[in-house]
This record gives sequence, C-alpha cells and structure tokens, in this order.
Amino acid sequence: MQQEPKNFLAMPEEHAPNLSDQLIKQLGLRPSGKTVNAPTASSDKVFAFLDVANVYLMESDLYGNKMPEGSLFLAFDTHSGLAGKHIRIETLHNSSVEDIRKMVADNDSG
Repeated sequence: MQQEPKNFLAMPEEHAPNLSDQLIKQLGLRPSGKTVNAPTASSDKVFAFLDVANVYLMESDLYGNKMPEGSLFLAFDTHSGLAGKHIRIETLHNSSVEDIRKMVADNDSG
C-alpha cells in the first residue's frame, strides 16, 4: 500500500493556545473585544494590555496566519496605522510592561 506524501506546509486543525494564564497575569492582559486581525482569524485569541493603550497580543498575525508554536503576534497602532511583529513566548516571559512599551516605540518608525 502506497502512502500519501505529507504536506509539510499544512497547519494542524487544532492550534494549541500560546497564551498561558501565567503570562496573561504577568503582562496584565485582558480579552479584547476589538477585531484587529483578518476576519478569517475570528476564533483566534486577541488580548489587550491593561496598561498599554492600543497594543495587542494575538495567536495570528494581521492577515489571519497562525503564529508558530511558542510565539505570538504583537500588534500595535502606529502613526501610520496598525503594525506588528512576531514575538517569542520566551521573550514575553522575560519582559515587563515597560519592555513592551519600548518594543512598540522602537517599531513605530513608519
């Protein structure tokens, strides 16, 4: 019996949540009612920072592409519109709210 070739580009049906309760508490996150990514990613979690306005952590990027395991998408408003960057969970665990503010400021060059 011949096996079908594996599609290495296919994403798994279920996506393990990348946001732990510990990280949510550490960074002061709350679920966001705002839609900041593509409508195709509506089931993905979007969290807002309590102490940082218009900054979000998401399980997918602005186009609805799921982030790889162990990472999230940091989205934020800039003077040119919504932008963001891929960020590792490890980096977030070692970051304070002030570190997040600095990341956003450093990326608001557009």
